Amino acid sequence: MFQAAMNASSRVALGGVAVRTRPSSKAKAGRARAPIRAAISEPPAQTAADQVPASKGSGRKKVVVLGSGWGAVSFVKSLPADTPYDVVLVSPRNYFLYTPLLPGAATGAVEERSIVEPIRRPISEKGWKYYEAACIDVDASAKKITCRAADPECFDDKGQSCEWHTFDVEYDYLVTAVGAVPNTFGVPGVEENCMFFKEIAHASRFRREVRSFILTIVRAMLLTSCFVQLSSQVNERFERATLPDVPDARLKELLTFVVIGAGPTGVELAAELYDMVYQDVARMYPSRLIPFVSIKIIDLQEKILSAYDRRIAEYATDFFQRANIDCLLGKGVSEVRSDAVVISDRVTGETSEVPFGLAVWCSGIKLNPLCEKIMDSLPPGTQENRRSLACDKNLRVNGSNGSIFAVGDCATIVRPRSMSKAMELYKGAAKCDEAGVCEINLAKDQIKSALTKGVEEFPHLEEVVNNIDDKFAAFADDTGRCSFEGFEKMLTEVDNGLRALPATAQVAKQEGEYLASFFAQCEGDADRLMGDETKFEYNHKGSLAYIGKDAAVADIPGFTIVKGIAAGVIWKSFETISQVSVRNIFLVASDMVRTKLFGRDISRFMNDN
Repeated sequence: MFQAAMNASSRVALGGVAVRTRPSSKAKAGRARAPIRAAISEPPAQTAADQVPASKGSGRKKVVVLGSGWGAVSFVKSLPADTPYDVVLVSPRNYFLYTPLLPGAATGAVEERSIVEPIRRPISEKGWKYYEAACIDVDASAKKITCRAADPECFDDKGQSCEWHTFDVEYDYLVTAVGAVPNTFGVPGVEENCMFFKEIAHASRFRREVRSFILTIVRAMLLTSCFVQLSSQVNERFERATLPDVPDARLKELLTFVVIGAGPTGVELAAELYDMVYQDVARMYPSRLIPFVSIKIIDLQEKILSAYDRRIAEYATDFFQRANIDCLLGKGVSEVRSDAVVISDRVTGETSEVPFGLAVWCSGIKLNPLCEKIMDSLPPGTQENRRSLACDKNLRVNGSNGSIFAVGDCATIVRPRSMSKAMELYKGAAKCDEAGVCEINLAKDQIKSALTKGVEEFPHLEEVVNNIDDKFAAFADDTGRCSFEGFEKMLTEVDNGLRALPATAQVAKQEGEYLASFFAQCEGDADRLMGDETKFEYNHKGSLAYIGKDAAVADIPGFTIVKGIAAGVIWKSFETISQVSVRNIFLVASDMVRTKLFGRDISRFMNDN
């Protein structure tokens, strides 16, 4: 933790941008001044002429971008270099990650290096700046962010921060694209006993853990009559499981893989794991190994990929069941222990335990903590939706006076017209007059039926319908019906917890591209940036998901739904050509060809440290 000196600060220029350093208390005590290290992408400026302070009048404006994911990279790549903006990107992760292929990287179908792109490449091509640092605070009124350098050498041997490792950056416009973080929904034991699956480090860890379990079984099968002296590098799990005569029940437990969450990420991870086991491991290791392997996927919904078209969800669920992937559907997770997941049936409430060797949490996201700080920095009442930053139709964050924009998973567009439509639909079903006096109150099913009529015009209402079950009881009367006043309150509460658009790479990419075109069109003019000349409209281009054995499902709007091997070809082609650089296209293509011809690189996989 750093300690800021309240009465001492000095302004310096780091990489051409005016920032404010904050010396630590140890520095004041006389500790030698630490040199500036590589946490910033440029050396310190030598002359005042290189500084780019936040603009106070007309001319070039400074745009600070937070993040290096889909929204941030799409914005940076789409914004022309000749526009009147000086761009600074701040992110502790100095690369872009192609997240749709993360499950493939976890099992060796593609290499990790193939789906990452250095963030400095698009930045340096346009002469802009990049800081390898994390934004830790935002002062919306002062138009200033506080950053902490990501360089681990910024800390001394006692954990104290170097005097220069925190700094402030001023901005004219802030583009927040920090994404979201995994949501545990308060389930006990998730953080301690589950892997998350959102970053490249998670894929690497998954790959190592699977390697550990496979080695465990192979070695245990060989050690039937003698002990082996284990080296100090073998971890505790190896040591327990590689003893002679390991019981079959213990081996089965170790090789049970549980994926919690049956959305696209969870489904594709389970599918890739299935392929690895039955296409590669089964060919290279004794056949006695395979019966011990079990892949399970748990979800509260009745179908996997429940957010997709019903025909896709049904096909994918049936495909998994025929592939012997155990689908534990309609089950909620109430606890994750060190060796078992405790699940409860959504209908009966009956609980049971699912032992596992490895559990991966792929169930939901929540607001990034940095966005909470942004909300707290804005005027009270402007940010009621605590799930994401509420924005207008031009992605301007409400309450920021047009100085803060948000894209991707951290943003949601307020849709007041859809809420007005919902009120209108209720009044029509309940036969209400203009004053809101209704002849009848509606039951839950009647409310759902009424709102469903408006889904085609306002797709956001579908998500409202799907979330009424959790809120209805709190607003219903003793007869199990809801008055117009109760419905209005329930609708507000439900809507405040929802996103107007799904949290997908497709949405973030389109928002980043739109925001770049909006900035370019306004040419730095503050009045135009506050205007409503255009508005963001999401164009859904389809849904894809890999389900294993070279098969996939694809929902292509205006065309058809494709399932099976044909959809698998579409999936592989799309994920290859959608890479952000020609380099990555060639790397991913070569990985897919290599995997198809020679299988996953199990030898390297097994020897990775």
